[in-house]
Amino acid sequence: MKKRLISLVVMLAIMSSVTVNALAVSPLQENNPNMPVTSVRRASAYLDGYTVGIEARGNGTIAVMMNVDGTGVMDKIGVREVEIDYKENGTWKYYDSLYAAEHPEFYDYDSRDFMGTTYFQGTPGVLYRVTLTVYAGNSTGHDTGYITSYAVTCK
Repeated sequence: MKKRLISLVVMLAIMSSVTVNALAVSPLQENNPNMPVTSVRRASAYLDGYTVGIEARGNGTIAVMMNVDGTGVMDKIGVREVEIDYKENGTWKYYDSLYAAEHPEFYDYDSRDFMGTTYFQGTPGVLYRVTLTVYAGNSTGHDTGYITSYAVTCK
């Protein structure tokens, strides 16, 4: 009887110490759960995390989905730059950049987060990736971060 009680207590102790990790779905994957995304979490005092997704839509169109989360309400939050690269002969090469100065929709103001999608035209059959320069700032300071997407073949 005493052995059973000890075994039960040990088993309960082991079971209570086991943690379960849940797989979280990125907000970018809500409409397309099969889209691969790259994420950075707990990035800084201003950036709680950021995510990028890339998807070939057909007819040479590539969609770039962007999400930036602040650690609280930020005066300004979003994406400073979307740098686009393509792969040629096994080497990544610069293709183009989209800047917030030319795309005011890349920022939100007085917000905890930013979520947006932008598009660019590629050449079907060519592999593309993007690197985001993200930004979050308030009256106490600001920070930037960088994240590179998976690669996608233009359709």
